[in-house]
Amino acid sequence: MLRPLLHEWARYVVAGPGLGLLALYALIVRSRAPQRARRGSKPRLVYGPVPIINIKYMSRAMAQQGYVAKTFVSHRYDIHVRADFDYYVADRAVFRLVPQRLRGRVIALMGPYVALLWALPRFDIFHFFFDGGFLQDTPLQFLEVQLLHLAGKKIVVMPYGSDVAVPTGIRSLIWRHGLMRNYAYLGRQEQQTRRRVQYFAAHADFIVACVVHLETLPRWDLLTTHYYPIDTAAWQPGPPGGGYDGKNGPVTIVHAPNHRGMKGTEFLIAACRELASEGYQVHLRLLEKVPNRVVQETMRESDIVAEQFIAGYALTAMEGMSLGKPVLSNLADDYYYQVHRLYTGLGECPIVSTPIDQIKNHLRALITNPAWRQQLGAAGRQYVLKYHSYAAMAQLWDAVYRQIWQGESLALQEWLPGAPAGYRLPPAETAPE
Repeated sequence: MLRPLLHEWARYVVAGPGLGLLALYALIVRSRAPQRARRGSKPRLVYGPVPIINIKYMSRAMAQQGYVAKTFVSHRYDIHVRADFDYYVADRAVFRLVPQRLRGRVIALMGPYVALLWALPRFDIFHFFFDGGFLQDTPLQFLEVQLLHLAGKKIVVMPYGSDVAVPTGIRSLIWRHGLMRNYAYLGRQEQQTRRRVQYFAAHADFIVACVVHLETLPRWDLLTTHYYPIDTAAWQPGPPGGGYDGKNGPVTIVHAPNHRGMKGTEFLIAACRELASEGYQVHLRLLEKVPNRVVQETMRESDIVAEQFIAGYALTAMEGMSLGKPVLSNLADDYYYQVHRLYTGLGECPIVSTPIDQIKNHLRALITNPAWRQQLGAAGRQYVLKYHSYAAMAQLWDAVYRQIWQGESLALQEWLPGAPAGYRLPPAETAPE
């Protein structure tokens, strides 16, 4: 009981002088790096501190375009390797001076401040999620954007999921139920989440909205289906599968849920069992808590990627399409997806839109029609190259930086590559009767 109280006391003791030091340092940084934007130099980019793999791809896409672009994270998850991210808070040199037995506590207490002090002179645009920035676990979390502005920096904020999950603000009860099954704590901390979202809505320079995650955002400056890319060179289609139809040979379906409740995994399992009972040779591969390289190898050897059946599509669907595989995800609710079909090119997406009650029917249609699987796989590869490749996302983000860093009046409101003004896209792909 005493130790948590002492830790909380120490957090506030550090925060007082920490605010003054950070403010002074911010002014010094600003004075030593004047007018970078006016000189036409590309801004230096940093992404973090939450170690979502998306930021790895974002930084690499921009690095290929000549930007200094680095990830700086607080930790990493088991499914990632250390090389996925560039910098870690615990690796700052100052912590090597601390005795090993005390290092963990010192990093927990001082790490956020050290991270921000280290990053301030090295980067110009800070990319955060709605969890917060480097000071997210400190009493100064709602002053970080102001401190960055004091140093002449710009802040871009984007959602990834739980960071903007305000359960009472979500229309879909099935989505809310999925959240409660896997992330019940989100209901207990709704007020804190709402406060963080409101804070960034009020103070960030640029906010990007995507898929269903826009629902709880008070504002956004750019609407896009997804704001992060995939390395299409690394996720190349492999040799074509066996072309079986479930009767003359097995068809492999891969599903990689982080949390089953949010993906509709139980309904997929039931559908595969029913198809097997009807005599179809169905091989369902469930990939949970395995390294990304294993996911990639298994997916490349599969016939169908079954991503998620509660809401939207995400990185696994992009990976499947990039590999030339047909993908199933739920894009059926027009409340969420009509705006993306109209403005961000979702209507071109060849994902087979599959609500829970259609999993079995759509799987059967794909299993029995190898030619359709091949057609969807080829279309998916082209869709990813157009919308989710490094080159496509670099164009999007370059336009954002020209607007917020160089001050160009681009009036960038949505991302629809190559479409003429007023163009409206057809509805999403559905399974044939």
